[in-house]
Amino acid sequence: MTVAVTGPYASGKSTFVEMLGQLGAETVSADEIVHHLLTENDEAISRVTERFGEEVRGRRGIDRKALGRVVFGDPEALRDLEDILHPLVRRETDRRIAASEARVFVAEIPLLFEGGRSGAFDQTVAVTVPDGRRLGWVEERGQDEAALRAIEARQLSGDEKARLADVVVENDAGLDKLRRQAEDLLEQVSGGRGPDGGRRG
Repeated sequence: MTVAVTGPYASGKSTFVEMLGQLGAETVSADEIVHHLLTENDEAISRVTERFGEEVRGRRGIDRKALGRVVFGDPEALRDLEDILHPLVRRETDRRIAASEARVFVAEIPLLFEGGRSGAFDQTVAVTVPDGRRLGWVEERGQDEAALRAIEARQLSGDEKARLADVVVENDAGLDKLRRQAEDLLEQVSGGRGPDGGRRG
């Protein structure tokens, strides 16, 4: 059973996926794969350097902060970066799924619906969070509301993601509730039941 978890920025989806991993699922994060690509993958490093220049190179592969300064606020540059990285992320995600022997494999994919990837998974999950709580978490990460809006400009809203997902996880009441929802989801998908209680193929 393959599960994709998505949600808006700073919604707690990484925490939710981490909980699923602690409960026995095999997990992977698109952000983790991007980090690996930008530090270890010669193809990704070469193509990013060719497009954005030597100034984005670091001591080990690509300097993500330097790259962020180049693409932030530049929609064309961001699209070019996504055109380079997204196919490589998809390929690595698919490779890990194919190699996995776990009963449940969970992938965290922030742009799941935007990238047309939802059909590649047995079940999709959207993590939602109240805006006030999310803004607090954004500030804790050292970013402001303007940075958040720039990130959101290229994403579907939390409500839209929730509407498209098979399952909605509400991150509105602390870690205990979030973990209970992780346990419920894992029990559901381990039994092969769809969100309506029916069997999924």
